[in-house]
Amino acid sequence: MSGPDAPDTPEEPDAAPAVSDPGSPARPARRGDARRRRRRRLLLRGAIVVVGLWVVSTAAVLVLGIVHASHGISDVDEAKSHLTASDVVDRSATAPLLAAVNQFDSANGLLHSPLVAPLDILPVIGRQLRSVQDLSAASGQVARVGARAIDQAHAVLQAPHSSGPQRVVELRRLAALAASTDRALGRIDTGPAHALISPLASKHDTFVRDLDQVRSRLQHAAGVAGTLADIFQGPQTYLLLMANNAEMRAGSGNFLEVGTLVTSDGHLQLSHLEQTVNIPVPAGKAPVTGDLEARWGWLKPGQDWRNLGFTPQFDVNGPLAARMWAAETGQHVDGVIVVDVETLQQILEVTGPVTLSDGTVVHADDVVQLLVHDQYEGLVDQPTGQQAKAEGAREDRLGALAQAALNALENESLDLKSLSTAMTTVAEGRHLMMWSAQPDAEAAWVQAGVAGQLAPDSMMAAVINRGGNKLDQYLSVDTDLDLHTQGKRTLGTLTVHLRNATPPGQSQFLAGPNPGLGTQYGEYLGVMAVNLPGYASVPSVAGNPPLDALGAEGPTWVIAAPVDVKAGHEQDVVVHFTLPQSSGQFTVLPTARLTPVTWHFRGATTTDAVPFTVSF
Repeated sequence: MSGPDAPDTPEEPDAAPAVSDPGSPARPARRGDARRRRRRRLLLRGAIVVVGLWVVSTAAVLVLGIVHASHGISDVDEAKSHLTASDVVDRSATAPLLAAVNQFDSANGLLHSPLVAPLDILPVIGRQLRSVQDLSAASGQVARVGARAIDQAHAVLQAPHSSGPQRVVELRRLAALAASTDRALGRIDTGPAHALISPLASKHDTFVRDLDQVRSRLQHAAGVAGTLADIFQGPQTYLLLMANNAEMRAGSGNFLEVGTLVTSDGHLQLSHLEQTVNIPVPAGKAPVTGDLEARWGWLKPGQDWRNLGFTPQFDVNGPLAARMWAAETGQHVDGVIVVDVETLQQILEVTGPVTLSDGTVVHADDVVQLLVHDQYEGLVDQPTGQQAKAEGAREDRLGALAQAALNALENESLDLKSLSTAMTTVAEGRHLMMWSAQPDAEAAWVQAGVAGQLAPDSMMAAVINRGGNKLDQYLSVDTDLDLHTQGKRTLGTLTVHLRNATPPGQSQFLAGPNPGLGTQYGEYLGVMAVNLPGYASVPSVAGNPPLDALGAEGPTWVIAAPVDVKAGHEQDVVVHFTLPQSSGQFTVLPTARLTPVTWHFRGATTTDAVPFTVSF
């Protein structure tokens, strides 16, 4: 069939080339093969270009997504530095958290772009991509929840809170907010955690760990706020111990005054404070047991309130104080609170000056001088006549100061940021400690960091005053810690340097001598007590002096040696110990001294004003 209407003839399949005359023209099939090859090459080049453009575009999207995520992480890190109680009041973390939300939202949009969707089906790369996507989304959710929670907390704290019932309502709202925020964070999906490349696995683990830490703190906050609401609702009675840092014990000042603090419908009522020296407890009425009896029983801590603080374990001496009060008065209390000079100063920083019953105006700047020095001027150890009147006035003035500070907290409109900062400061430094007979409340005090407990990895270097004077304000304490590895062990040496700078001209009640002790003016007679981690070997003191205590003290070791530093003199106490590992860490706890203990370790210097970690 021929002509224009003839149908196309199908192409024949390729066959072996026929032998032809070299001079004859090329067959049409050869020309078709060349066209097809050129077409395939063009298609291949086009595909390469398209794939290349996709790879470059995808890489750019991924890089931009990671950059946004990195900026979001930086914003979150900035927010984390503004998450103290006082920062919540003025919302310091809100701006960086909102910035983080924007960055993570941008990153999440880029990482979920259609350009990167094909990567999701790949078995290895897809898992890494999904992890990055989920972490980015989760980070944005955490930042968004955090910003919302801070705004809600701010609204609660800015609400009226001048009356007792309003304080209870506010505490319950804060407890509910902490609990609901914890639940919101618990619903966040952090994505796949297995078979991730090392850098991504590290980021994932850090994120999950930080999130768990935040949730733990929220759970603690909910517990503490709820417990405080229950206590303020009352009625409950707490024993209040007033500690004076001019005469130190282990991890607290000396418990020199005692009274009761009653709560009811959000209000506080403080009883008259009595000097503890005037209410000794008869022998056998409050028996001492366990490590306290084994280490310090010779000081009769169950009879003399001033010797309760020879152990820094407030979860031990708190219950003992409650038993002593019940034995002496017949009144059972729900818990025990310690407040020292630093706490009163921090309260006056918030409330402003207070006026005592005798007309004396006391400011935050001069309350420490009043309580550790001025109130003792002109007094002697055995007051008679005018001295007795001065002693009585001192008692009244101290009680009036505590009552005036409490009234200011009760009745005045307070700067909540300053109050939050003050309470954080005193809690971290062991200036405020609390024990409760109720397990739930005690757990809340542990969570809040005010329970005064020791842990198995705790260390403390405390100088205890036994001279019956107020010389700790003139005694500087400086420590050098040396740790070096020997095989699988670590050998430790703690050198404590004491310097007595008592000036001349101080009253007998301040600087002695205390009748019956055989001391002289300005002589610091005391005990150097060092707590070491419970896993340390039996420690020793250089020179093998007679020891006042050696053995277990709760989860730690304690070794205590006598010290005697005369005015203008110095003394070193060197403690040797061994740790059973070549690397690790432990926590140095505050001693609550007004001038904190200075620590030197491997070229770094810090103080025990707050707990700090030593890594080796």
